Parts: sequence; C-alpha cells; structure tokens
Amino acid sequence: MILNFIMIFILFLVWSIFMLKGRLNNLDNNFYNKIKITNLKTTIFKIITNLASAKFVALLCLILLIFVKNKSIPITIIINMIIMWGLIGILKNIFKRERPNINRLVDEKGYSYPSGHTMTATIFYGFIIFLIMISNLVLPLKWILTILLALLIILVGYTRVYLGVHYLSDVIGAILFGSSYLLLYIYFTYFILSLF
Repeated sequence: MILNFIMIFILFLVWSIFMLKGRLNNLDNNFYNKIKITNLKTTIFKIITNLASAKFVALLCLILLIFVKNKSIPITIIINMIIMWGLIGILKNIFKRERPNINRLVDEKGYSYPSGHTMTATIFYGFIIFLIMISNLVLPLKWILTILLALLIILVGYTRVYLGVHYLSDVIGAILFGSSYLLLYIYFTYFILSLF
C-alpha cells in the first residue's frame, strides 16, 4: 500500500509539473470542446456535482455519526474530511491556477487546481468503498456498490469540467492526489491503528 501511495503521488507531482508548464493545455481545450451542453444534462450534472460539495458531505458525516453504532468509523471519516479540506486549501494556494475563462454554468470562487469537488468525491466515497470491501456484505453486493461509487467519483469529476469551473487536468490531478492521500490515510488508520 505504501508503494502504491508513493507511485501515485509521484504521478501527481509529474502531472502538476506538466500543468504548470502548460503541456496539458491542448488536452484541456480538446476535451472541453467536445462537450455538448443541454438543459437536461446541466440539471442532472448540477445535482451530481453537489453530491461532493462540502455541505452535502458534512451532512453525510453527521448522519453517519448519529446512526453508525461503531463511532470510530464516522469519527475516522470526519477526521479524514477535515484533513482533506485543509489539504485542498493548501494545494490550491500552492498552484494558484485560475479557473477556466469559459461558459460557467455555476458560480465558484477560488483557484482551480486541483478540483476540490473531485478530491472530496475521491477521498470520501473512496473511503466508503474501502469500508464496503472490508465489511461482511456478500461479494456481489460489494462489487456492485464499489462500481457505483467509483462511477460517481468519475461523474463528479466530469461535471466539474462540463459546468465550466475546472479543466480536465484539475480533475485528474485531484484524483491522483486524492487517491495517494487516501491510501496513506487507510494505511495509518486501519493497518497501523486498527480502528475498525
């Protein structure tokens, strides 16, 4: 797991260097230019993107804290989210990339890289995937839930580009950093502290 963390984090660093040097501009522009905007998709994607908003995830954390009997699980998730939101702020202020100057379908403030919504989805729903995989659920249900949550993470990332508030490279950078951080957090909380 630590080796995977190191490899993915190195990928994030390389990706970030490419972004800073402008080598991802063509990828970003070509991807956005292929997006077809419709009223129906805009309505659906606004709903999906909010599934990774800070307010919605904070509400889910509160629900878990109230209803999950083993309080170490929701507390671990809440600590994870607090650390993650701090890291998002730090990273955005390190890279200071301006948001795309295109047709924005929602209002957003702050810097663009990496995508905060995508990182939130990657880390929050990724941690839920981990909890599902170590649970006592039957294997077919584990895989169904895992696939659905993985698709949600990808969809959230896509919505950020579709809605005009992020570049594709912001989304990929967020997934890379979020995945590397999540592996480290799981290793620390589960394998080192054995909290669950």
